[in-house]
Amino acid sequence: MSANVGIAAALLIGGAGYLAMAGYVWRRRQVPGAYSLLATLIAIFIWATGYAIEMTTRTETAAAVWSTVKYLGIVTLPPALLVFAVEYTSRGRRFTPRTIALLSIEPLLVMGILVVPALHPLMLPYLAKTKNAHTDWPWPDDGPLFLPHVVYSYTVLLSALGLITWRLVRLARPYRRPAIVVIVASLSTLGGNAVYNLKYTYIDPTPFLFVGLMIVLVWGFFRMGLLDLVPIARGAVMEQMSDAVLVLDAYNRVIDSNPAAAGLLGLPRKQLIGRYAEAVLPAVASALQDHRRGESTQHEVSTSADRLGRSGAAPIHLAVHLNSLTDRNGREAGRLLVLRDVTQRTETERRLRELLDAETHLAAVLTTSLRPASLPNVPRVSLAARSLPAGKGSQVSGDFYDVHQALGGDWAFVLGDVSGKGVHAAVVTSMARYTVRTLSAQGWSPKQVIEQLNQALLVDAEPERFCTVVYCRICDLDEIAPGQDRPGVRLTVALGGHPAPLVRRNDGRIEAIGRSGTALGIVSLVDIEEVSVELAPGEVLIAYTDGVTEARREGVEFGEERLAWTLASTATGLRGHTGHAAASLVADAVADRVMDVVTEFAEHRDDIAVLVLAVA
Repeated sequence: MSANVGIAAALLIGGAGYLAMAGYVWRRRQVPGAYSLLATLIAIFIWATGYAIEMTTRTETAAAVWSTVKYLGIVTLPPALLVFAVEYTSRGRRFTPRTIALLSIEPLLVMGILVVPALHPLMLPYLAKTKNAHTDWPWPDDGPLFLPHVVYSYTVLLSALGLITWRLVRLARPYRRPAIVVIVASLSTLGGNAVYNLKYTYIDPTPFLFVGLMIVLVWGFFRMGLLDLVPIARGAVMEQMSDAVLVLDAYNRVIDSNPAAAGLLGLPRKQLIGRYAEAVLPAVASALQDHRRGESTQHEVSTSADRLGRSGAAPIHLAVHLNSLTDRNGREAGRLLVLRDVTQRTETERRLRELLDAETHLAAVLTTSLRPASLPNVPRVSLAARSLPAGKGSQVSGDFYDVHQALGGDWAFVLGDVSGKGVHAAVVTSMARYTVRTLSAQGWSPKQVIEQLNQALLVDAEPERFCTVVYCRICDLDEIAPGQDRPGVRLTVALGGHPAPLVRRNDGRIEAIGRSGTALGIVSLVDIEEVSVELAPGEVLIAYTDGVTEARREGVEFGEERLAWTLASTATGLRGHTGHAAASLVADAVADRVMDVVTEFAEHRDDIAVLVLAVA
């Protein structure tokens, strides 16, 4: 067998290898860049096959025909590889039809020249004198248009290979070996082709040298997913997140992180990349070990300040969120580790629990009464409260109220509404009620009580639980107002997202007091304002939950106007009467009337609760 036949056979075997790789890519064609890589492999197959047959020809005419077939693969390869590089490294970004058309101009021109026999010599003239002394097949010379074609092809190929190499170099240190392989394979391929074009060898080694590069692209990218993990994480995590974010590969090595992670862990970002997560933060080892593929898990771990590069050995508490990163076939390709420093939250929780334990000893009791069995006797006012759960009352209501003495001899009442029902709502309700009691006993202002209650809810309540509250401090007035025979009271009201209480004046006017503010248990910073109002003897205040005004009948709400009318029209015969006896009758009458009117009106309603204060 002659040398050229042996080389041709080797080219055909290589072509079969390209076809096998093309079949592998076809089975994974849902991956971004699969079709363009498939076109690249087929182009090299055509190149190798056409070149193999060209080497077995004996005439210039036959050589020109198969050279044209070979060039169909040669001119297709650069744009196909560039399209693959852009699509894969950009996670599916595609060239526009206009760009594809522009990339097709040069290949179409070259093929147009080659298929016309009269124009063929402009690219590859086959002359008898160009037959190589070492071979017995025609060897083409370079036509005047050959060099522009080579410059264009090299420019496109270098752009494609440069884009792939640049993307690989930006990955973590453990993944830079494939980048080196791509660089070496690319330089070897282009170098071999340059040696052939400069006529230093009579055999074109390019189809052989492309084997290494294609193996890296097909096996490394499609089998190992070298470019998959970081784009997936970048789509899910913003660089500006305040939480620390670590992107882990399948072996729990850090391949990317955000600035918050570097700040939390006390290491520069470059030192995090490539290290095992357990080595960076040993406290997460058990969470990583227990994590199941495809799941999202949450943990809370503790470490010490010195382990995070900080001074001292103070405990640091971290909330850990661990999510699987899966490829398009559902396989776990890596993990997303999100860390949040919850030390302050944990310490706040501890201090609040100590206050609750010292004052009420109710921290572990879930069945504590949500409302007092009876209201205490408060100087200068009479109080009445009513509550009714939704439906048949088989579930524990989320509404609560309480009346208690504050530091310094003042009195206070609270009325609130926790979202939801049942045991979970009861736990939050009980915690809220006794947190307020504890803080009142410490002498905190109404605004501070609401703000601290919000912090307690953020710590103890489930994420979907929130609460609205009206808190009122009752203070006796020393001076007697004009036209009165006894002093009244001053009320200081703070609202946490709660409906404003209504006041009925002695002249029959109804007015709302307080500013709604922010609901509690949702955000850490709430907008709370205190409002003070003086009530004279005979005047009445009613605080209520939104179940009163939101009770519905045929799509119409009961509303604040009906509530105001009910307050204005109840116990009018006692208006102007003072003393505890009259105040007690008014308070009970208003509470009972509101409950009766609402329940009679409503076809559909939530829990309802009211607390009425009448000045004696």
